Amino acid sequence: MQFVILDLEWNTAFDKQGHRYVSEIIEFGAVKLNEDLELVDSFSSFVKPQIERRLHSRVKKLTHITNEDIKDAAGFLNVADNFTRWIGDVDNTVILSWGDMDVRALTENYRYFLDDPYVPFLKYYADAQAYFMKLKELPASQQIGLSNAAELIKINAEQFEHHRALGDCEMTAVIFRSVYDEDELTPFIKICNEEYYKRLLFRPYIIKDIHSPYVEEEVLSCKCMNCHIPCQTTSDWKFANSSFRAFFVCPECGQKYRANVQMRRLYSQINTKKTVTLLEEPEE
Repeated sequence: MQFVILDLEWNTAFDKQGHRYVSEIIEFGAVKLNEDLELVDSFSSFVKPQIERRLHSRVKKLTHITNEDIKDAAGFLNVADNFTRWIGDVDNTVILSWGDMDVRALTENYRYFLDDPYVPFLKYYADAQAYFMKLKELPASQQIGLSNAAELIKINAEQFEHHRALGDCEMTAVIFRSVYDEDELTPFIKICNEEYYKRLLFRPYIIKDIHSPYVEEEVLSCKCMNCHIPCQTTSDWKFANSSFRAFFVCPECGQKYRANVQMRRLYSQINTKKTVTLLEEPEE
């Protein structure tokens, strides 16, 4: 099994026909490591944008890529085909990237240009950032950037060309080697089948319909903090500021409450946040 560490740079382009923004890829960078994590080869190529021909100033400032750099480059599909050939045996390759934003950008570009999000060279994938954070016991809620990860393992990030595809790949490779353990990595390697794409492409959303089948009746209840009995509703549930709100009163002691419930639909679960606030005076 070989490892290919991939990094992409893209320009946020507006598709006038589709009335949507697209993360249009403008640079591919990758390094290839053998099973002993030895550097075998590297890949670097600009991509000529086709949605918006000129780069946004923010992208030019961040990456130092200019309009001159990309004007004579090959288009996305040609570069992607060259990259697939460069990989070689895609069935024996694990693609890694720092976070999954690069994979999301890939699927977005394939869907835009071919109306199909399937990425031909993506058979096995691992999120190097998530893997590093798990082994370093870092909280999942606080994602760590490449430069900070390099500092954590006592590597000078300045020796790499930051925010350029190949430079970020080289830095990721050094970080990956520092924590590599075959057994620890295995659970992070995803098989890129139909289920993987469904999960990757699913966009979480806030539930706004109180009658949605995802809304459980228990979530919409309120128990008195003093009497520990169910309260009675004194208002309908109303949706505002990304959450539902309703008012309650305890039939025993008369204590009034305001309940706020936010429900976020994830791919395989509902994430519910509920707060109950004591009220001194009834609110309208």
